[in-house]
Amino acid sequence: MFKSEVIRTARFNRTVAGITSIVQVMSYFLKTILILFCLTIAAESRKHRKKRWASQVDPRKQGSPIIRRIPDSTKTRASSSEHLLRVGDHDFTMRPAFGGPAIPVGVDVMVESLDSISEVNMDFTMTLYLRNYWKDERLSFPSTTNKSMTFDGRLVKKIWAPDVFFVHSKRSFIHDTTTDNIMLRIFPDGNVLYSIRVTVTAMCNMDFSCFPLDTQTCSLEIESYAYTEDDLMLYWKGDRDALKTDEKVSLSQFLIQRFHTTSKLAFYSSTGWYNRLYINFTLRRHIFFFLLQTYFPATLMVMLSWVSFWIDRQAVPARVSLGS
Repeated sequence: MFKSEVIRTARFNRTVAGITSIVQVMSYFLKTILILFCLTIAAESRKHRKKRWASQVDPRKQGSPIIRRIPDSTKTRASSSEHLLRVGDHDFTMRPAFGGPAIPVGVDVMVESLDSISEVNMDFTMTLYLRNYWKDERLSFPSTTNKSMTFDGRLVKKIWAPDVFFVHSKRSFIHDTTTDNIMLRIFPDGNVLYSIRVTVTAMCNMDFSCFPLDTQTCSLEIESYAYTEDDLMLYWKGDRDALKTDEKVSLSQFLIQRFHTTSKLAFYSSTGWYNRLYINFTLRRHIFFFLLQTYFPATLMVMLSWVSFWIDRQAVPARVSLGS
């Protein structure tokens, strides 16, 4: 009986040893499969990373035939336009035809609005489109269609432009919403159109001796700051058509009677003679406006104060409240 138990124990031990060996073999097999799976994932991720970095590299350095066939058209046009105008070949710090006769610069104005008239500050605020015309042969370019090229304010900083300013102005600014309101148009023969939208507040000397039946005449004066009449000649382009106004231009206190242009020479003892252009406008005050806003309320208050004389002198609270 003891012998059978020993045999049974030996069989059990052999079975356990066999199962243990099978488990060890399976564990080794699973570890091998896991290692192979990790190596496969690492290899695939490395290939994907190489493809991603390869797509971010400049395709021109790789010699891609697709990119060479379809170049960046915006860069080509910008470079060709600057090359066509030969902006870098000339010194635009000097005016056109430097050393020769004065360059004529035509001016025309479109008055968009007459914003306000201040009797206290003796000034007015006006929004207008100011356009300058001149010819610069350095900007001429060959063209088979004879069409002009239009640019924004970025090119204005690279070429010569008239340095006009508003005489007796207190404040002024160029509108910049949503971008700078500046337009530059260049024609093949070198003619240039430069347009800006500007709001200016300028001084206006007023005479109130006939108030409120007064008539005021104000003017906006345009002049070159640096160039005298020997270098730059300002003139109204189109004479009568040089000044246009919007049909909706109006004021509550004044009636706009007339807009007209004039030109004169201004002399400065230290610098010389300059061409000066004037935008003149005549304003006549609305008497009916002041009758309703000032005289009529004042007359009612005076007439109301007379009522207190018809109240019994014993009614002190009524007389005091009415008088106050």
